[in-house]
Amino acid sequence: MFNKYSDKNFWTGDNMSYNDCAIEGFCSIDPIVYSLMEVLLYELKQITYYYIKMQELGYENKKLKNQIINYLSVVLIGYEFNRKEFEDLIYKIHNEKESVKESYIAICDKENIDCQILKSNIDFKKFNMSAIVQQGEQQAVLRNKILNSDVKNIYEIILNLIKSASIRLVELKSYTDDYVPEEDAILKLFNSLNFSTMQESKLLRKIHDFAKINFQIHQKLHQFKEEYYGKISLNDVQIGVNKGKSILVSGQNLKDLENLLEALKDTDINVYTHDGLIVAHAYPKFENFPNLKGHYQISLDNVQYDFTSFKGSVLVIRNFQYLLDRLYRGRIFTTNIISGKGMSRIENNDFSKLIQITQESEGYKDNHRITTVKVGYDENVVMQNVDELIKKIENKEIKHLLIVGLLNHAAMHSEYFSEMEQHLNDDYFVISTVMTAKKDNILYFDSFFNSSLIYKILAHIKNRVDFEKFPVSVFITTCNLHTMSHLFNLRNLGIKNIYLPVCTANVLTPNMLEFLKSKFNVRQISSNPKKDLKNL
Repeated sequence: MFNKYSDKNFWTGDNMSYNDCAIEGFCSIDPIVYSLMEVLLYELKQITYYYIKMQELGYENKKLKNQIINYLSVVLIGYEFNRKEFEDLIYKIHNEKESVKESYIAICDKENIDCQILKSNIDFKKFNMSAIVQQGEQQAVLRNKILNSDVKNIYEIILNLIKSASIRLVELKSYTDDYVPEEDAILKLFNSLNFSTMQESKLLRKIHDFAKINFQIHQKLHQFKEEYYGKISLNDVQIGVNKGKSILVSGQNLKDLENLLEALKDTDINVYTHDGLIVAHAYPKFENFPNLKGHYQISLDNVQYDFTSFKGSVLVIRNFQYLLDRLYRGRIFTTNIISGKGMSRIENNDFSKLIQITQESEGYKDNHRITTVKVGYDENVVMQNVDELIKKIENKEIKHLLIVGLLNHAAMHSEYFSEMEQHLNDDYFVISTVMTAKKDNILYFDSFFNSSLIYKILAHIKNRVDFEKFPVSVFITTCNLHTMSHLFNLRNLGIKNIYLPVCTANVLTPNMLEFLKSKFNVRQISSNPKKDLKNL
């Protein structure tokens, strides 16, 4: 098995909110699946432990490493799993863990090394799902008893960062077969969760150290995508649909979208991006796919509404980030390694069933155009404007810089930021992807969902401005599965004042928010922008 030394109605202005949340912030998740998730994480931690032990002895298994990271990226999927597939996955992971464990013991015996074996609290002798579910519940209770409140929150932050990093790393590995050192960093951090006696101060240092690695993954993924799909440019994107048979694609893995478009080249099926996948329209390579017609989205938050109102098939690709309670049957597919209830799984990029169902669907009898939005950016123009801003900072014309955006177009905050604009001091300056430029001290970039733009701007400013001496505040405008990751990316860039919007509990529980406020000086956007400005 081992070879030694082998090589994450909006358009009309209405705001539809998420459903309420149930168990510990996991919204609308079947309690049985929640318990199975506990078992999945437990087995993944153990298999990671033995993988690292083998690696320390000089034995590498690239396939297993990739599998673990793929499994970690699955844990954050927001829909309700197909339970049978989930059961099969847990059983598979358990068997792989036992195989790695046996290899480790055999090598220890052969080389006369004292083996360090982890005690397992999950009994798989009889793979009875009711018993496994019960053990998952017991494991959750045991963890809550052993760990104090602060350590539990730190563990949750670590797990969130690991999941976010794994999701990005899985996509990054779509573009290269080369060794990526961040893979080992993810597994080493995940392995630290096997040890409940680790001190809080040491765990906080691990978060700080991993934040740098997490940011490196974010940067590398952006670089790989630009090398593969071309440098991001500023484009107009049609919101709406054309006459004909259609597929709606939602998620955040551009490679999956590309694979679908390749499969549709000889068809007349129209393809539309959904939600954050709109960024595909900013990359030049996607202009070469005539089937890609535009973007479809009616609601900012209610994904079910978008999916059920779409007269065609839906493909949920990897890194999909929304909760789905009621999936309509027969027309929804996924490229994830576990499907949701009512979904059909695409394997080995075989989209034939999806194409067949789409051809049989009603489709659109007429064109329906809603609006046009901007996506992407012209980096040269952006940096010219930023250079002018830096001169003003150096000349002390600006006392405080505000960044508003990162995850932009948040309709629920438009009123808040409009009022903020009214109370903005003349010596404050705003770089925004949300607030339009009605004042001279607001620099507005109409760049949809491009966090990479904000990071580039901040890194460029930091080259000439000392963030320890010059105050910079960032207002994150939308919550999603990468919110925690973005928070620590910003801290890694030296940003101390970070404001979060009101997040649903499946993204950020109230308890976690209070912990972030106390330990990391994170703030929450209030209902009073004038007061928030005063407290900067």
